[in-house]
Amino acid sequence: MNIPFRRITKTPTEFAVDSEGVTFKGEVTFTERNLALLTAVLSGEIRLTCDICAEDFATMLDEKIELLISNGVYKGFDETYDVVEIEELLDLDALMHSEIELIRNDYHSCESCKNNERN
Repeated sequence: MNIPFRRITKTPTEFAVDSEGVTFKGEVTFTERNLALLTAVLSGEIRLTCDICAEDFATMLDEKIELLISNGVYKGFDETYDVVEIEELLDLDALMHSEIELIRNDYHSCESCKNNERN
């Protein structure tokens, strides 16, 4: 799903993107000049690899996502939000897959390994 930046207004634009059992649902609102605020929830089940035993396991997602969307190069610094730079078109499918990959690249351990760490 793509949203042209020029169509983002102060009235929230709702969206929902589904892929492989994961839903990325929220809204995007124009804030100022070339910036918009995206607030969403990433939910569903994904497969991860345990960093201890290398076994695959399923986990449920329920991640709140808040990003500033910049139409063009962002000149500045924001302590509250990560900033995503786009060129005229907000590609929500690509953004969702990017967020999933960020989660996959984090450190994960399966329940069996978590229980072994506690003992």
